[in-house]
Amino acid sequence: MEEKPASYERVVYKNSSEYHYMKIHLVCESRSKTLSPEQFKHLIISGVKDLYGEVGAAFPFDLLTFDQRALSAVLRVYNRGLVKLWSALTLIGAYENEPCAFRVTQKMAFILRKTLSVKSGHHFLNTTIFGATKRLIPETPVLRTLHIGARASLKRVFSAKDVTLFAELTGDTNPLHLDPEFAKKTSFEAPIVHGVLINGLISAVLGTKMPGKGCVFLYQEIRFPAPLFVGEEVVAEAEVQKIKMSFAFISVSCSVRDKVVMEGEVMVMVPEDMQES
Repeated sequence: MEEKPASYERVVYKNSSEYHYMKIHLVCESRSKTLSPEQFKHLIISGVKDLYGEVGAAFPFDLLTFDQRALSAVLRVYNRGLVKLWSALTLIGAYENEPCAFRVTQKMAFILRKTLSVKSGHHFLNTTIFGATKRLIPETPVLRTLHIGARASLKRVFSAKDVTLFAELTGDTNPLHLDPEFAKKTSFEAPIVHGVLINGLISAVLGTKMPGKGCVFLYQEIRFPAPLFVGEEVVAEAEVQKIKMSFAFISVSCSVRDKVVMEGEVMVMVPEDMQES
């Protein structure tokens, strides 16, 4: 008798709670820094407003516990606000002109037992976290090998074959890129390389040279001041302008000798092997 093939069923469990809980720790350059619960919460709110503005910051979160000596706390936030809150915490880099950083040490879907207590004249919820429901998160890393002023570049010549292949892959068959006779009738007078293909050189610099393998491209703002013609040698360059926690802000450009064909700014998340925990 022939055996029936095994069957499998994929089951996905959604978080049934409308809240998430985060355990965070504020690390300041001066170990003697002290904050009240109100100052601690106001610092977080300021960070959210700086990143998302007044309207974008309009979501509630609660300070459930606060250890004034260790500057650590447990926050409760609605599911829809988790990403915003976490992003804002990551980018906070100073308090009263002193360098500081928030570290997210735990993220939890549930807190099981709560008891009310009084500490330093303030009411808080003491929480006992069930071990099976918590997920340990590495401490927020600090950039180590990347530094302001770090630079990298590469050179490339795009052939007509490269442009044709890109057009086939993307479906962008604009004759301005592919047909010399059509391009001759335009102000460019010759086929030009797709702007996105030029931008791909920046992705290559960031992903293979600086910051390097494992970096995540998060944001870009680019401009194309002049065309890049098929057959021209273009140099793609990147230079670190600012570093904030795990994020690097980098100026980028592509040029043919003195002609700039693309310029702009990008933000990337730095890979773990360039950080120290």
